[in-house]
Amino acid sequence: MMTQPDWPIAFFDDDYLRIYEPMLTEERTRAEVEFIERELMLAPGSRVLDLACGIGRHAVAMAARGFRVTGFDFNERYLALGRAAAEKAGVTVDWRQGDMRAMAFDAEFDGVYSYFTSFGYFDDAENEQVLGRIARTLKPGGRLLMDVINRDHLLTHPLQRGWMQREDGALLMEENSIEIRTSRVTSRQILIEPGAGSRVTKEYDLRAYTCAELTGLFRHHGLRVTGVRGGADGSEFSTESRRLVLIAERARD
Repeated sequence: MMTQPDWPIAFFDDDYLRIYEPMLTEERTRAEVEFIERELMLAPGSRVLDLACGIGRHAVAMAARGFRVTGFDFNERYLALGRAAAEKAGVTVDWRQGDMRAMAFDAEFDGVYSYFTSFGYFDDAENEQVLGRIARTLKPGGRLLMDVINRDHLLTHPLQRGWMQREDGALLMEENSIEIRTSRVTSRQILIEPGAGSRVTKEYDLRAYTCAELTGLFRHHGLRVTGVRGGADGSEFSTESRRLVLIAERARD
């Protein structure tokens, strides 16, 4: 089990992209971007922050829809890939490299989204520090969409382990477990590619939150939860939902 708080620095590398990028199809990205746009209720030309933007698949698609997008991530390699994707698509994105615990934006964005479990990387105090930074980035009345794993689903489906065959023939095993006393989740992925001489193994450890916990943390930082969803399909949230999506609004002055 990885215990270093900065595990993302080692985790998000080219091997991570080998595992996940083939599954992040244009169709999936389009559906997720439509969901983000709808739930954030963004007006044309709104300024939007993609927090932990990675290689920028959402940021580029949002920019193509006419939004003024800032993509923020610690990984310069991923940001370079995002810049290339934006140039290819003929759109402009403001790419920023930095640590989400130290973001300095102040009431600059109409909307912020944090997607694909990009919250919970650190210990409880630092995670709340990140949330405070997120709240500060929003204009009064601005909206936040946060998509994370559903802790309740992990509790009701313990020691999840499953194999999936990708369209390219590769086999991906994913195993999740949760320590109920701390709500820390350990996830391990093993990728076996056809003809590859070795397999890729990745493991991470993060804090999972309940809907009630996040709602309380949001309220503490002036964010009022206005909606809860079970995924990008807009489904009702339940213990059977693999995802937990909260939509919140920053208090108006």
